[in-house]
Amino acid sequence: MKTQRREFLHSVAAACLAAFCVSVQAEPDLLQPDEVFRVSARRVDARVVELEYIIAPGYRLYRDRFSFKTDNPAVTVAGVDLPPSLEKFDKAIGQTMRYYIDRVAVRVRLAGSSQTVKLVATAQGCAAIVGVCYAPITKAFSVPPMGGKQG
Repeated sequence: MKTQRREFLHSVAAACLAAFCVSVQAEPDLLQPDEVFRVSARRVDARVVELEYIIAPGYRLYRDRFSFKTDNPAVTVAGVDLPPSLEKFDKAIGQTMRYYIDRVAVRVRLAGSSQTVKLVATAQGCAAIVGVCYAPITKAFSVPPMGGKQG
């Protein structure tokens, strides 16, 4: 009797494990953050750096989750220009969020002295299909001076 019960429990456990494995395999594979949100930076003029985010299909980058700072108090972020965004209730966060898909160009205006500075950009997004949000992603860019005094 004990052997039959043990075999039964093993078969139930195996069936449950198989069902779990099937459900895990059915979930789409999530990409790594660097694959989902690719970002590059270029100086547009003496006071502006443009960051271009390329967003993988099925993912969103949140408009209100951008932040920018420099590593040098002599050069500060004077402002950030964001284009219009899409808007939708996000079940993963539980509120209406403004977001970008495909790509977005963000212009960061700098003030202060003209010198090489490290611009630190932070952004956050999610996998829209499965409702999984990524931790904030931070990238640093060395921004060379572009002639003349900024400010």
